[in-house]
Amino acid sequence: MRSRLWTWLLVGAAVSGCDAPEGRTRAAEMAEVAGSRTAEAARAARAWAGQLGLGELSEAAKGWLRQGAEASSSGIEAVLQKGEQVVPVAVEIGRALGGAVDTSTQFEPIYQEVPGGSSELAVRRAEADAAILDMPRVELIDGLSVGFKQLSSVDLGRTSSESAYLVMWRQHDRLIGFVFRSRRNVALADLVRDAPRLVALVRSVL
Repeated sequence: MRSRLWTWLLVGAAVSGCDAPEGRTRAAEMAEVAGSRTAEAARAARAWAGQLGLGELSEAAKGWLRQGAEASSSGIEAVLQKGEQVVPVAVEIGRALGGAVDTSTQFEPIYQEVPGGSSELAVRRAEADAAILDMPRVELIDGLSVGFKQLSSVDLGRTSSESAYLVMWRQHDRLIGFVFRSRRNVALADLVRDAPRLVALVRSVL
């Protein structure tokens, strides 16, 4: 509605300042420009949302995990690459986190089960724990070791200005976390300070 009002204001301003034929031409040009900007904003919003409503990670997040797995075979990204997203639970986590912060921020939930028999499960748990503890920053939150790692951001082939972080922990035989993405410049210290509330929201749906 706001963009439509802005378009009509532009048109009115153009018409009032010109002769009728010239004013109509300039008004049409300005309306076309305003319309294309509105369409571009809508495309950007759809790209920003990605596939969050489906419980799957966006292509950007999957790309970060691939890059991290290629850089280190024992890192958290490599551990996540071996598992599969449990979509229904990820969707519920996404809903819980959806209203946690401002509209400039998106969460891409990660929820994987660690399968296997007793001996294999012990190995997988140890592997996940080691990878989380190896993340650049680890905080003890409500008895959980929660790892934080900053990610770089590339969206649809264009460098975008985002703060992006991977936040992960293991709870029993589940790997849980989220990719935190914000158009604001969010410092890691700010995310760590807000993490207990976010972790609690995630745990409330498990």
